[in-house]
Amino acid sequence: MSDHHPGGTPTTPSVTTGPPLRCIGLRIDVDTAQGAAIGLPRLLALLDRHQAKATLCIPGGADRSALALGRVFTQKGYIEKLWRTRAFLLYAPSVAFSLLPIGAPSVLHCAPAIADAVASGHELAVHGHNHTGWHNRFHSMAPQEVRAEMAAAFDAVQRGCGTRPSGFAAPGWQAGFTSLAVTDELGFEWGSDTRGTCPFLPRVHGYTFATPQVPTTLPTLDELPRGLPPSDDDLQALCTAARSQPYPLYTAHAELEGRFFGKFLERFLDSCKEAGLVPVTVSQLLASARASGPLPVCELVQGPVPGRPGIVAMQGTAL
Repeated sequence: MSDHHPGGTPTTPSVTTGPPLRCIGLRIDVDTAQGAAIGLPRLLALLDRHQAKATLCIPGGADRSALALGRVFTQKGYIEKLWRTRAFLLYAPSVAFSLLPIGAPSVLHCAPAIADAVASGHELAVHGHNHTGWHNRFHSMAPQEVRAEMAAAFDAVQRGCGTRPSGFAAPGWQAGFTSLAVTDELGFEWGSDTRGTCPFLPRVHGYTFATPQVPTTLPTLDELPRGLPPSDDDLQALCTAARSQPYPLYTAHAELEGRFFGKFLERFLDSCKEAGLVPVTVSQLLASARASGPLPVCELVQGPVPGRPGIVAMQGTAL
């Protein structure tokens, strides 16, 4: 099956001086209303200082982050993660805000600022509708519920931000046959629902989907083995991994890098620059991979990621 998909292919940055450069994809997941209001502006200012662009992954529905506490009873290792990452301190304001009786807040309350960021060259993507609900129970959702969630999210983000989203990034990297089918139906240019090593065309139950997957390849802050705050050793390991991968993609969070660990992200971007890695959007990273030839077709499988409770959608064997 061809890896061509409608919607156009952005060009990668041109370079005229210095050593040969490569791309590193940069995603910013905005999971909570507090992250949108406080963390995202700080990250956008940081990116402006570095003349870097990123893909902003935005949920369409209300902030229900308090529901994440239900994973204590359903995901083995979730309590250990809460302790290791100090999530009870870092996420407490967002959880409390999501419980306000005056009405559930939404990331799209900050839609004008998000729209301005997209107008300046950042990319817009959908990050679910009920972000926490999808993350909690995707594998028990009926196909019609998955379809309804994705359609509602697409409509809300497009309407709120005034532009068509380029891609879909499944909350918690929870994805499967139905969500991939709806990604095709809605005409997204790409999905970033998986963990893996390089952009690919996903195959499930013998069916190859048209929409490419651009997987997150690097660990997120809440997966670091030493916990938070991140250490110099964590930074070195992350930089080494980014330099060694053909199409690295880093996923930052407005709630972590945006609110508490901006200096870590800034040092990471500085190290990328020294290594000749240019931060780009997910679409630009995909364009870079396509320029090297047809995308591989790979099985989509479910499996664990070190430092993350439960299972996620993963890039499997190439066919």
